[in-house]
Amino acid sequence: MSQALYAQWPSNSRRTWAWGAIGLVLATYGLSAAPVILWGLVSVALDVASGLDVAVAQSRLTARLSDWLFATIFVQFALWALMIWGWARLFERRHAASWGLRLTGLTPLRYAVGLVLGVLLALAIGFVGLLLGVGAGVEDMASQVAAARLVEPEIAMLLAVIVLVFLVQGGAEEVIFRGWLMSTLAARWGVRAGVIVSSLVFMLLHAHVFVSGLAFGAVALAGLGAMGMVFALLCLVTRSIIEAIAAHGAFNAAAFTAPLAVMLASDPDLAPNDAIAQVFASATGTAGGTFSTGLFAQGLTAGVIAAVLAVVLTRRARSPRWKPVVQAD
Repeated sequence: MSQALYAQWPSNSRRTWAWGAIGLVLATYGLSAAPVILWGLVSVALDVASGLDVAVAQSRLTARLSDWLFATIFVQFALWALMIWGWARLFERRHAASWGLRLTGLTPLRYAVGLVLGVLLALAIGFVGLLLGVGAGVEDMASQVAAARLVEPEIAMLLAVIVLVFLVQGGAEEVIFRGWLMSTLAARWGVRAGVIVSSLVFMLLHAHVFVSGLAFGAVALAGLGAMGMVFALLCLVTRSIIEAIAAHGAFNAAAFTAPLAVMLASDPDLAPNDAIAQVFASATGTAGGTFSTGLFAQGLTAGVIAAVLAVVLTRRARSPRWKPVVQAD
């Protein structure tokens, strides 16, 4: 007998081999990125064929990617989640409740609670960053904010689209990592291994931060790993991924749109694409340098929250009212 994380699996369901589940997450991530990569290669090839220098063609591709950044993020993460969903439904024959996606009349309320939790997490990390001296530049910028620019139709629509894209992107990651992967690994290796390994895979898929240096990458990955653990423990405490889906999306949206809004409002002449490029570089850890302290604030805050959630989970697990879901082998 083993423990199912969220709900009993159907009697005719199949289990994916644990290492195979990890490989499937990595493979489908690559497949989800394939359309964007193919589009980029074709774009450069066509420009070169028309007589442009390779460097110029690459520069034009960078500009196109900047223009279509959020469309490509939306498509990639939605496609990635759909591939995992399709595997779970068609091969494993599992229903959504078995990976924590049980829809009830309380789902909108649980999603709203998750949104609040995500925003509070972003505010907590920002507060710790201010205490560590990260926000001095932001405070200077905020003192010059001309909020009127943010209600201009073009800017307001841009911010709304960004929020929507990050709600989808964060939600897709929760379906994949804390929903399907964590429950699949738990059924094979146990709950503890499912939580730890799924968080490690989540962390390692952000290894691009090492482009900014070894020390920076280590700090950034530690923070990301702690964030993954926070969402994993939240799922265990709530026995659902609904709150985590909303919290992850809201956190990403708040962490991106807040500095973007401050930059746009404080400099009326700053082009939206230029501001987006700067914020995206810092948010993805590819800017390095001065942002390492900010990521340290993220790791520190997330680590404390993960510890608190672990205590809550431990106390709840000892309660006679909290019964594990037993899954027949």
